[in-house]
Amino acid sequence: SLPSANGVLTLNNGLRLTAPPTGGFPTPQLGQSVWRNVALTLRDKWPQKEGPKAWARTFRAQYEENAQMTNIKMRNLIALIIGEAAASSLLISTPSAEGELFECLQPPYNFLISGVPQSAITRLTGLGVCSSPDITCFFIPYNQPLPKYICTLERFTFPDCEGSNSGIAALVKQTIRMHPNISHFIHQHIPSPDAEAAIKAIDSIRVTSLSIAVLRNLSHTVWNIYVDSPPNLSLKDYFEWSNLIRDLQFTSEDYGTGLVRSEDRQFLCTGCKSYDHPTGLCPFPKILGWFGPATSTNDDTSNVSLDNRAHTSQNSRGNPNR
Repeated sequence: SLPSANGVLTLNNGLRLTAPPTGGFPTPQLGQSVWRNVALTLRDKWPQKEGPKAWARTFRAQYEENAQMTNIKMRNLIALIIGEAAASSLLISTPSAEGELFECLQPPYNFLISGVPQSAITRLTGLGVCSSPDITCFFIPYNQPLPKYICTLERFTFPDCEGSNSGIAALVKQTIRMHPNISHFIHQHIPSPDAEAAIKAIDSIRVTSLSIAVLRNLSHTVWNIYVDSPPNLSLKDYFEWSNLIRDLQFTSEDYGTGLVRSEDRQFLCTGCKSYDHPTGLCPFPKILGWFGPATSTNDDTSNVSLDNRAHTSQNSRGNPNR
């Protein structure tokens, strides 16, 4: 690894990249399939491309009818990362939209990378995030990894502290165990029998809190639910399984009933596309040496965590082919 200065790595070929922070870059918790709103013809053709493949998208990505400049910058960045020899047959396939979704920064915005050796794909997906002065890209494997994020709960009156997170995690596990259909779904859909599959998934549930500004000097707390050992399901089945949990209510003896933020209340960061925080709380622009655009141009940072939502389409989660 090369030494970094002020959060910036300079490669031997002169490429400047944001250095990974301690512990690595955050993993965006994607709540929809990379195939969402991709034209049907491409859904048929792209999987037939031979050889290793991966996906790339930009920070604050959106569908572009003319993606020429994005494609050029993406190709230049990838060639500098993997080397011109490995990039000699690089193909970056540009997405076409199946229809108009009337969403802020609507998909499809994932480009398909092919024509390069497996070592190059492994390098790109291993990096995960490459933020340079010209373009910032996220790279993920062709077989989209399962997110660990399940949902966000609100309305509890728990104090915002680590003890509350542990208490809510215990409540969530207890509530899920009272609905055996959630465990049954795992056992009906995993590729090979595993008597412990549901137990391991539910036992791995973890909770973190997030403080959201509702007014300039008033905030409230919401709680994100994660499963650190997701069950071995397809992406489509995983979203169906997590929707079973999202349909529940979580009632505490002393702190009210927690409800899932869903549909138009679901967080969707316009920057990294994660479902577990609003745009103003995106962690990437806060990383030392970040080149990607800021998520907000508002100079007043007291409002950056305001509950800003970009998710207007109903039922996009849980239907990965939309």
